[in-house]
Amino acid sequence: MRALWLTAGAMATVIALFWSTAALWTTFARAREPVVTDLRSIPFDGGTVEIKATATPINLFVMPGRAGELLISRSLSWSREQPKVAESWDPATATLRLDTDCPGSGQPDGSRCQADYTVFVPPETDVVAGTTTGDLAVHNLFGSLRLTSVSGAVRLEEAAGPVWARTGSGDIDAGRLGGESADLETGAGEVRVAFTGRPTSVRAVVRTRGDVSVVVPPAPYAVTTVGTNVTLDIERDAASQRKIEARTLAGSVSVCCR
Repeated sequence: MRALWLTAGAMATVIALFWSTAALWTTFARAREPVVTDLRSIPFDGGTVEIKATATPINLFVMPGRAGELLISRSLSWSREQPKVAESWDPATATLRLDTDCPGSGQPDGSRCQADYTVFVPPETDVVAGTTTGDLAVHNLFGSLRLTSVSGAVRLEEAAGPVWARTGSGDIDAGRLGGESADLETGAGEVRVAFTGRPTSVRAVVRTRGDVSVVVPPAPYAVTTVGTNVTLDIERDAASQRKIEARTLAGSVSVCCR
């Protein structure tokens, strides 16, 4: 059955033109950008959902919702032409695909064309999510997380399960994690991770340039670090079953306890 779309937004455009003769400068005020927001509900009773945001530019946010459904909020904003969007849901594989097309996006005129998606999932759902560019953020979920971005920031907050995140370039911020493991890696950027409980396995890696920060509760840890400047304020025990690996090719590394 076709999912129901409800238009919950409105478009507004205001154009203003200002002239100034001082220093022969002419200034044009930009048109106020239209914004359209839609909601879509999909029945869902599975344990894992995959979200693929393959087009650019898409910001993807995953939040806890109600059991039995996926609720998708889509917000479009543009300065010239409204982006074309396409979403598809495959119930057999529990895969949601998000796609946008921005007319004239290749023009170097600074025009804006963006889609922001917020997907509300049952709190215990395991999430596999990927973006091309734009932010990828996941908050307050209890399932496992596997997140990828070609070029963009990845943010996690209050995740209770194991997390795995990769981005080609961009920061990875993971705060108030409650799970036992985190594997975080960026090609270029910063990796910052903080735990509320004592993890058993932490891997925080920058392959090229960027800083790494790991914050964990007090306990003995087997710690491996590589960086141009390393700061450790933690109890180290090479025989500990709790492992921390923090590495960067060019940047500082900090491993500390709360």
